[in-house]
Amino acid sequence: MGTYLDYFGDPTIPEEKREEFTQRVLTILDQGGMLDLEDVRLFGKRVWLLKPPQALPGKDTIPFCYNYFEQDSWESAGYDPATCRFHTNKVGWRQFNLVCSAVYVLYEFYTDTFGIANEDDHVYDARKIIGWLNYLFGSRYDNRRVCDPWRIYQLLPDYRRDDDLLALLPVGTAVDPLGMLIYLTVTRAEHEAEWKQLIQSSSSEPDTVSILDCMIGAEKALNEAVSASENPDAELLEQLIAALNAGDSSCFPEHARPQRCFTGMATLLPVELTAKLLADAFDQDFWAMLEKLRPSARNARSFWNLVCQPAKPVVPVDTSLFLRCSDDDRAWWWRPDGNVRFSEEMNAWLAQCRSSLETLAREEAAMHGTELLELLIGTLDDIQKRYRSLFAFREMFYDFMAHGESPMVQAAVRFLKQMAEQEEDCTVFLRRYLALLGNLPLRKKVFGF
Repeated sequence: MGTYLDYFGDPTIPEEKREEFTQRVLTILDQGGMLDLEDVRLFGKRVWLLKPPQALPGKDTIPFCYNYFEQDSWESAGYDPATCRFHTNKVGWRQFNLVCSAVYVLYEFYTDTFGIANEDDHVYDARKIIGWLNYLFGSRYDNRRVCDPWRIYQLLPDYRRDDDLLALLPVGTAVDPLGMLIYLTVTRAEHEAEWKQLIQSSSSEPDTVSILDCMIGAEKALNEAVSASENPDAELLEQLIAALNAGDSSCFPEHARPQRCFTGMATLLPVELTAKLLADAFDQDFWAMLEKLRPSARNARSFWNLVCQPAKPVVPVDTSLFLRCSDDDRAWWWRPDGNVRFSEEMNAWLAQCRSSLETLAREEAAMHGTELLELLIGTLDDIQKRYRSLFAFREMFYDFMAHGESPMVQAAVRFLKQMAEQEEDCTVFLRRYLALLGNLPLRKKVFGF
């Protein structure tokens, strides 16, 4: 049990696109809050520290298992820059899932062949994810992934072919007319209402001959041929397949008018439609029939001039909205030239914190030897026991070890202990405080050390 993500299709990234693709994957993981954990054992205690994902010595894969905004760990996942392969195990249903899904969706825009991201083998609506990608990269990705349901349908495993792909189409979406026709024809037993509507729309234009009219005529001729045939079904079917693959209806005698009519019109149809008509008429498996007819495939799209209108770019979705957090929760991601903007309440709270630190630095006696490190380890251990999956950043820990004689560093650890010992739940403030302490440029700007 659990939620899994994957990709239908070939995820191979062309060589000339790999460098940019890798940079974008790493940006998604970083901005999405993906981190890894390392442990420190001192004074009989074991504490966990957050660190950015990075390849282990001698390994190519960049592993991660923790999402900061979800404040939870999942089964290890990773990305291999050498092969551009991304792998995940169980991902849950919150931010860890969203960020990993964004990587899988990114593949859709970089591979040479059509593919599509999925969750538990279901294709999902990715507009919000695509919007976030457009925000991160200033790109103009659109939602054309769903405009041709037939392309998607072919990639689905057998046990997911009853999924309604029409539900993926937002109102007003420009669809591929040929892909939609093939999909509705192949699945017409499951889309009876949509199929009837399609037939009615064709009959409302009597002065034009459409591909749908051609298919309806071909099916009528096929049914007449089957009804009138004196040959066993198998023999007639083989004759029709041979005529179609040869592209020659003259192999039937003049009096076999339905057969000649069917094969003539079928040459104007996509091979998928012809395969569906034959499979239904002779009670055959559609996919097996399609393989038999592959030699007869022709470019019906250009003959009927069926063009899919270009899709509009998806509106950008900013990181806070996508990850359901605020900029105040993104202190670790603050950069001097970045887009993290704290609220007035956050700035006021940080000013109060600085005042408290300066008071502690001025009034408390200095710690010596291993006193600071013991206090830090003990405090982090207490926090981990009281607050689920709440960890300090590695940068803070080792910087404090290196500058343990600093009055402000000692004050910062004392203040952390005071916060952790408060009776009320201080999860939000502890996370923000620890994130600020781990972001050394921000700490210097806000606290002055």
